[in-house]
Amino acid sequence: MMVGIVEGFYGQPWDLLDRISIVSFMGRVRLNLYIYAPKDDPYHRVSWRSPYPQHQMEGFSILIDACARNGVAFGYAISPGLDIDYSSKSDIDILIRKLDMFMDLGARVLGIFLDDIPPELRGRGFKSLAEAQASIANKVYRELSPDRLFLVPTYYWSYEEGYLRELGSLLDSGVEIVWTGRYVVSPTIDLDDLERFREITGRYPAIWDNYPVNDFFIVRGVMRLHMGPIKGRDPRIFSVSPAYMSNPMNQAETSKIPIYSVSRIARGYELGGEVLERAVELIANEEVWDALKLFVRLNSSSSLDPEADLEPGGGEAKSLIDMVDTLRRSLGNRKLLQEISPILSFIESLAKALARGEKMPSKVYRIQTAGLYDPPIGDESMVRIFGRVARRKPMWIS
Repeated sequence: MMVGIVEGFYGQPWDLLDRISIVSFMGRVRLNLYIYAPKDDPYHRVSWRSPYPQHQMEGFSILIDACARNGVAFGYAISPGLDIDYSSKSDIDILIRKLDMFMDLGARVLGIFLDDIPPELRGRGFKSLAEAQASIANKVYRELSPDRLFLVPTYYWSYEEGYLRELGSLLDSGVEIVWTGRYVVSPTIDLDDLERFREITGRYPAIWDNYPVNDFFIVRGVMRLHMGPIKGRDPRIFSVSPAYMSNPMNQAETSKIPIYSVSRIARGYELGGEVLERAVELIANEEVWDALKLFVRLNSSSSLDPEADLEPGGGEAKSLIDMVDTLRRSLGNRKLLQEISPILSFIESLAKALARGEKMPSKVYRIQTAGLYDPPIGDESMVRIFGRVARRKPMWIS
C-alpha cells in the first residue's frame, strides 16, 4: 500500500525547500507517496492549460530526484474541472501533454482532480457527468500508462450512489477513486465506511484524509495549528485501501508531527504518548524537546477532537513563559520557529494575563491556541463539512 501526503490545500503552496524537507522526513519515517496538488498553484488548477515556466519545471526535476533518493513516489496531479470541455480533443490533448511532461521528468504517479467544482457536464456525447469524467481518466490511463492514476471525483465525500456507481462501473481497473470519507473532514474513517464504498463502486477507495489540514482557518486570516496525532482512523483501512494520503497544513515543518502519527498507525502501531515524544525528537534539537512537547499539547485540537488542547490556568503561567523563551532562544529548526512564532507571541500575552489573574477579553481572535478552537465558518457549513459542530471556548476568555 502507498501511504503519504497530498499537498492539496488552499492558500500559499509550499516552496521547493519545504517539499525537499518533507520528502526527506517521509523517507525517515517510511512514508512512500507525495502528490503535488496545491489548489492555488495556477498551473495546477485555474490555468491548467498553460505550461509551467522552465524554472518551475527545473524545480520539479530537483524534487522528483529528492523523492527517488528517499524512496518516495512522486505524483503530479492536475485539476482541470473548472472549465474543461470533456468532449474537446484540444482540451484532452493539452491535458495528456502536460501530464506527459512530468512523466518525462520521472513521475510514475498521476492524478486528475475534479473536486470542488460545480457538477456541470460540459461537452457533447455524454449522458452523465460520471461518464464524461470516466472517459478522460481512462483516456489518460491508456495513453500514458502510469503506475497509478488517482481520480478525485466531483462527489468525493459521502455516498452519491448513482454517480459513484456509474463511475466505478466505467473506470478502468487501474484508475483509483479518491475519497475523503463520509464528510469532507471526516471525524472517523472505519472499515465499514470503505466496505459501503466498495459495494457501490466495486472497488475500495484511495483515502484522501483531510487531516492535519488547516486551510479553512488560514485562508480566512486565522492562525490555527493541528499538531495532535491522527485520531478516529480504523487501522484496518490500511490493509484494504490502495493508498492513503494525508492532506497537511499550510505550515510544512509543523505538519511533520501529525504526519509522523500517520506513519505509525499505517504500520500497525498504537498511538500512545511515545508518538509525540518521537515526533519531537525527529524535528528538533534536544535542548527544546520538553518545551516543544508542551507547545504541541497547547495546539492539538482539531475538528477530530476540539477538546484536545491543554487549557492552561494561572498556575501554568511561568511554564508558558519559559516555553516561549526556550523555543525562541534555542530551537535549531529555524523554519519551524518561523511557522510557530505568531502563536508563541499570543501564548506569551496569555501567560502574562494569567500571571496577573486576569482573563483575556472576549473577541474574535485571529490566533487560536491553548483551548480556543473556533473555526471561522457557520454551524450549518461545519455540520456539512465536519459532520458536527466542533468548537471550544476556554475558561481564560472573559
